[in-house]
This record gives sequence, structure tokens and C-alpha cells, in this order.
Amino acid sequence: MRRAAAAALLVLATAGTADARMVTEHDAHGGTRAELSYDRRGDEFNRSYRDFSLKIFEDGVLAFERDLTSCCHGYQPARFGRASSVTVRNLDGGAPEVLVDFYTGGAYCCWLTLVYRQSGNSYAHSQKNWGPKRHQLTNLGGGSPEFISHDDSFLKPYGCNFCWHYLPHVWRFDAGKFRDVTRRHPAQVRPLSRKLRRKYFRASGRGDDVKPIIAPYVATTYLLGKPRTGWRLVHRALRRGELVNHRGRYDFCPCGTDYPKHLRRFLRTTGYR
Repeated sequence: MRRAAAAALLVLATAGTADARMVTEHDAHGGTRAELSYDRRGDEFNRSYRDFSLKIFEDGVLAFERDLTSCCHGYQPARFGRASSVTVRNLDGGAPEVLVDFYTGGAYCCWLTLVYRQSGNSYAHSQKNWGPKRHQLTNLGGGSPEFISHDDSFLKPYGCNFCWHYLPHVWRFDAGKFRDVTRRHPAQVRPLSRKLRRKYFRASGRGDDVKPIIAPYVATTYLLGKPRTGWRLVHRALRRGELVNHRGRYDFCPCGTDYPKHLRRFLRTTGYR
């Protein structure tokens, strides 16, 4: 009986480590090919990744190699091995760039993109932390592709995990930098702006807390070039006594007349104004 139990434990232990292996993901565009390699351990319920490395080939010849262990210890490939987390794309009309996407994990998890682009005889490195919601690489109308992401800066001052809103942002990668081009793409912002406005009036009618709704709504009106529309809603809420700190289960300040003052400073600091 003991021998049978020991044999069963050995089988389980072997099954738990059977998936330990070196994995290489790859992608190519034109004459550029990239390979992301790492050591994957564990099974589907408890998996870890280590020893990330990146190789870039130009016309079949190794042009660049980088050990990513120091920057990405404890990270996971963004697509968890189900699809390639390394992508070769032309982002700015020049030579193709190599993108490596990671998931950082943790209680407040984030998505990270590393970009390597040709610079002389080597490759220069840039990176962008997208926050807790994964970005999307797409093309919004010809030319170079865009990154659609979501701003999470309203979480701390104006809301909670259950009541705040992600604001869509559009970025382009140009000459080694990520540039915010959201104002050029109002169609990405307008649906959420309308949704927030409707949500405000519903919350106002029920007597619920409206502060976490108004702040991102005003931000969308700046992105759409109509900030007066947003501030009219702020003044309405102030007149009706809705900017107080006892209307919701998860209530936050600034409150009262401090709310519009704080919001103006916040929107300037975060680049909406």
C-alpha cells in the first residue's frame, strides 16, 4: 500500500514538472526576424517564466541579442505562450520595429511593451507601461498603426475599483517615442463620453455619488475639444449639492467647492487641459 502511494506521488511530481522546457516565440516582417526565448516551468495551474532573451536577425544574420532577465524578472509573456508575445511591425514608416509584450503580474497588474528599433549598427530600446488594461495595436485609417490604451490616472483621486472608468487613449510610436494622438481620433473617445453623461444623469436622479463619473467625463470633453460642455455639468452638480462626500458607498473627496478647483489642477497635470 505504501509503495503504491509513493508511486502515485512520484507520478504527480513528475506531471507537475513535465512542462519545464525552453520556449522560443518568433515573428517576422520583411527581412527582419525576432525570437523571444525563455524557460517555462510548472503546469497550467502554476506556471513561471524566467531567463528571457531576445534575438533579432536581419536577412538571416544575427544583428542584435539582449538578455532581458534584469528588466523582466518575474514577468510573464503577455500572451502566456498561447500566441507569440514578440511582434515585428513597421510603426513609423522606417525599418521594422520589434515589440515584446509582458504582463508584470502583482496585485495591481500591468502590461508592458518593449520596442527595439534600428539605430546605427544596433537597436535602441523604448518602453511603455500601459497600466492594468492591455493595449491593442491596430490601424485606425491608413499609414502607421496605433496603440489603443486606457488611462487609469482617475482611480486614486476620483473613484474606486468598482466605480471608476478607463479613458481610451491613442498612441503612435515615432522616432523612438510614444506620442499621444488621442485628439486626432475623436471616434475612440465619443462613445465613452456619451455613456458617462448618461450615467451621470441616472446617478443624479437616484441620489448616488456622481464625483467618480464627472471627472473622467470632463476629461473626455477636453479630448473632444468641447470642455465647456463638461464644466456645465460640474456647475450643475455643484448647484444641486451633489459634490458632497456622503452620497455613495465608496465615497471620495475632494468635495464641494474644492472639487472643481482640484479637477482643474488634475486635468492640467495629466495633460488633458
